Amino acid sequence: MARILVVDDEKDVLEFQKAFFTRRKHDVATASTKIDALSLIKDFKPEIIFCDLRLEDEEAGFDILLEAKNFSLKTVCYLITGLSDKALEDKALKMGAKEILTKPISNEELLNKINSAIYTQKE
Repeated sequence: MARILVVDDEKDVLEFQKAFFTRRKHDVATASTKIDALSLIKDFKPEIIFCDLRLEDEEAGFDILLEAKNFSLKTVCYLITGLSDKALEDKALKMGAKEILTKPISNEELLNKINSAIYTQKE
């Protein structure tokens, strides 16, 4: 199973996704701030990150993505946003995100993304 880091400033989202992934036997850590997420990247060493693009500032998700990729190129990062924006998507992909996801995200989509990330890491 995978080590997953979920980063979001909404407590309900963190609690739901942690329970959802844990029931599927994944090792899950959560962070609600950029500082906590950056610390967990080094300590928890996630294989997959689901990160809300906008936390305490508009660039927080990009900062987390950059740190994750600097720490390990194998980390698969999905940035999540409530806005569909081609410029944001292009920037995220250029910085190394696997994909930018638009809220709301279904449980099935989350599982598909995990399976895709695990498959990518095995290549």
